[in-house]
Amino acid sequence: MHLSQFIAKRLALGKFKSFASLIIKLAWVGVGLSVAVMIIAVAVVVGYKQQISDKVIGFGGHLEIHATGTTGNFDYILFNDSEALVNSIKKNQSVTSIASVLTKPGIIKANEELEGIVFKGVSGTYDFTFFKNNLLKGRVPNTKDSASKREIMISQILAKKMKIDTGVVVKIFFINEPIRVIPCKVTGIYETGLEENDMVFVVGSLREMQRIFASKESKITNYEIVTQNFETITPTTKAINRILPQELNAESMTQLNPQIFDWLKYLDQNITIILGLMIVVACINMITALLILIIERTNMIGVMKALGSHNKLIKNIFLNHAFYILILGLIVGNILGIGLCAIQQYFKVITLPRETYYLSFVPIAINWCYIAVINIGTIFLCMLALLLPVRMITKIDPVKAIKFN
Repeated sequence: MHLSQFIAKRLALGKFKSFASLIIKLAWVGVGLSVAVMIIAVAVVVGYKQQISDKVIGFGGHLEIHATGTTGNFDYILFNDSEALVNSIKKNQSVTSIASVLTKPGIIKANEELEGIVFKGVSGTYDFTFFKNNLLKGRVPNTKDSASKREIMISQILAKKMKIDTGVVVKIFFINEPIRVIPCKVTGIYETGLEENDMVFVVGSLREMQRIFASKESKITNYEIVTQNFETITPTTKAINRILPQELNAESMTQLNPQIFDWLKYLDQNITIILGLMIVVACINMITALLILIIERTNMIGVMKALGSHNKLIKNIFLNHAFYILILGLIVGNILGIGLCAIQQYFKVITLPRETYYLSFVPIAINWCYIAVINIGTIFLCMLALLLPVRMITKIDPVKAIKFN
């Protein structure tokens, strides 16, 4: 152990009753609170972005393929469901699944109530995991070819408006030539929190929709594609577009829902501001503590200089002392921050109004990489900031310092 480390350790661990001891405690408490706030802030923002992204993706996959002439607002153009094209798309290593969908607007009627809806017809191989996770009552509809095709799943918002429950048979009108009316049995009620989608989406059979709109031919309005990593969705979308025929076009969820994903990007700016402020607070605490330590140990500095100690050695003593304080603060901050995050993650103590935030609780996502970056960044920036106040040691005159009281 170097001499500077040995002396710093004795100063840090020694039981000295002085004003500096109070300042040191305040310093590591301040650092601890700053680190805890940073950990909690990052965990909340990452968790919130993840939850909202999952909800948006759950309704339509990571990207969607539709006819080139589609203008949005569910004004979809039918095209042929091609097995050859599906197999070609699946060759892309990023693609994990692809689902055929036929979506058309309609009107649902029950108890003399009418509501506009968007009927989403899916096949028997459709992955209902997202809807199962958000299912409040009943079950998902059976959309297999051999089963009854007139089962649907509606949202909690729609169920309350229409005053219906599972097991009820409702009528769905499609504005077609001629107008088609089909009775459908409600098998399940879901709630995702995305009110814009919950208010309109009804999920049912693809084959039933093809019978109405495509004369039982294998036509669809879009493909929903799920990829391995949403972070690489842009290059994956471009790669898929290169193999599509001219009449089809692929768009990612970020392109189809720009308002939501742009809003989520603004959260990154907020977290940057919070991290910056907390780092400044931690640095100010450490600088204050170090300055007081140097002032209190002025006599010791004078004696060491008189005995021939170099400024570098004395600087290292105080930097090491500050490092011990900083590490103690980091330990306290990590325990506090991770502990509070774990409590919220498992017990959901803090709740939110779902209609405003799309979620009924504050989401938490503990990312160990981010926590490591917070700790390493705090150590680096705080120690870098301490290089400035420690320079005052070189200006201390040993004769005056020995007489200093």
